[in-house]
Amino acid sequence: MMPLIGDGDRFKKIGLISLIIFFIYLILGVMALLFLIPSITEINNTLSIYILARQVNFGDFIQRIDAIFILIWVMSIFSYLAITTYFTLNTFKKVFNVKHKKSMIYSISALIFIISMLPKNISDVTIFESSFYKYTSIAFVFVICLAILVSGYIKKKAELKKGEKELEETS
Repeated sequence: MMPLIGDGDRFKKIGLISLIIFFIYLILGVMALLFLIPSITEINNTLSIYILARQVNFGDFIQRIDAIFILIWVMSIFSYLAITTYFTLNTFKKVFNVKHKKSMIYSISALIFIISMLPKNISDVTIFESSFYKYTSIAFVFVICLAILVSGYIKKKAELKKGEKELEETS
């Protein structure tokens, strides 16, 4: 991230500001859960925060606060997806020597959309996660990283050979 931001002072400033904002949101979220929610008699250990959030009533405008939590969750997922897509595009652009990212943006976005439409319900996602993803994700990540390193090595070797040929031709 340092080459994208620039100098070290700017990186430290952005990191400090993001930590302050994170702690403010964390404290406000905990305060909202502790002070605004009445205790309930029946406790469900699996989704206790969600059940507590459903009990909050702020008059006629906001009936339940769980919609706010879902909105924050969706915004954080989209932020994470945008950041990982950006770094994926940067990596592929550098490895494969692509000049314009626009075609890659469309293809990766279409791929993400198609993959997100594959499961029909949450039970399909749970079955996929427990049977396939848990066991193959680490191996998949290592294979991708190894492929990126090998392609970068091949690219570097090709650039060195091209540079040597240009030196021989000029001599």
